[in-house]
Amino acid sequence: MKITGKIFISQSLINKLAIPVQPFVQVRVGSLIVTARMVMKKNSRKSYMLSPDLARALYIKKHRRLRIRYDQENDSIHLGPTIGILSSYLPNREEFDPRSTQAELIFLSDMGKKLSGQTYIFTPGSINWANKTARGYTYRHVSPARGIWVSSIYPLPDVVYDRISSRTSEGRKVVKSTKRRLMEISSLKYFNPSFLNKWKVYQMLIGNPELQLYLPETRQLNLESLEEMLEKYPALYLKPSNGSLGKGIIKVRHDNKGNLRYVIYRGRRIRSQASNAEELFKKTRKARKGRAYIVQNDLNLATFTGAPFDIRIIYQKNSRGEWQISKKFVRIAPRGSSISNLSSGGRPEKSSRVLKRLFRKKSVINEKNAEIKKLCSIVAKTLEEACNANFGELGLDIGITKDGNPCLIEVNSKPRKTTETQLSAAIVRNTFRRPLEYSIYLAGFNG
Repeated sequence: MKITGKIFISQSLINKLAIPVQPFVQVRVGSLIVTARMVMKKNSRKSYMLSPDLARALYIKKHRRLRIRYDQENDSIHLGPTIGILSSYLPNREEFDPRSTQAELIFLSDMGKKLSGQTYIFTPGSINWANKTARGYTYRHVSPARGIWVSSIYPLPDVVYDRISSRTSEGRKVVKSTKRRLMEISSLKYFNPSFLNKWKVYQMLIGNPELQLYLPETRQLNLESLEEMLEKYPALYLKPSNGSLGKGIIKVRHDNKGNLRYVIYRGRRIRSQASNAEELFKKTRKARKGRAYIVQNDLNLATFTGAPFDIRIIYQKNSRGEWQISKKFVRIAPRGSSISNLSSGGRPEKSSRVLKRLFRKKSVINEKNAEIKKLCSIVAKTLEEACNANFGELGLDIGITKDGNPCLIEVNSKPRKTTETQLSAAIVRNTFRRPLEYSIYLAGFNG
């Protein structure tokens, strides 16, 4: 048995944590475990200290105080938490875009410094599997407008918050291999493991009777399903099963002359028409680029100031591991569009203002908000159970039909979170803080 250094623990802290007094003890930081001598110090302060060689072996940074807990199941002392934010790459652009992945990672790095433990950004290429460490990065501001990424070696973390930013990156072999190997580490918790596929999500949700009234009818797109759906509904949406940001969506409607008019949303709006389903299927083939699509009925949604809208909800687990709404706002589609995504020109609005315009009465507004909250809860629990995965946050797009009923438009497991807002800066901070607080909870430091 290799012994490295000493951990000095006060008698009062030993008593508080119910640590068995023993000559040697395993000390864990993230995925690293080192056996050290245990020395009890007789003083009243609830404190601990590591010898320099033990601190080096565990890659503990100077001036970074880690919390301590006794892991009874493994009879070890656990220092932490150590939180790793997994990104496909480390963006380092000179120009700062508050809506970019770089801005998100900088914000998370800044937030991590304000919480207990240590938080770092890492990539698949920065891991040393042989010694269970990673080259991690934190952001250092050198001026209000500039900063640099500072690297250091850290133990592989207690918890991984997956912020792989695109489906393309997620599909790379090195990313898939890295995620699999991280999830195989028994002491490591992992959340938000993958993007969601719209067709698979529908199949999971429609199996819950509580959700059936909230979902548009959805089919996998082929010529047969397109013909059947066009016979049933006056308007449809064709959506990429693995799409996001509103790109590649095609809206189809019957006009009063029996033709099918459609709009392709692909950066710009491309308008055309077809005489029947077969012609529509052929004419949109190039836009679909061979990707799997779904077809859904148009939900006949209510409008605000004449424009379609949806309610975007950032739904997150908190420091107690409980789901809650962290952010709720309305996205209003630009003039002439049916797509409300902010990246497609939509604009944000306070949900309270929109709901007040729609429902007038406070009692009705409260009732609708309660129904939306319940819908979010059922969706999150159903998805986690069906996927057998842990999601710490979800983005839900909720519509309101012209009859005043909430409906679920889409669920996103990797919601983009801008670092700037026209609404509330405090709410923005909370949406970045909560996943890190949830990570602390997952690591076992929730006391």
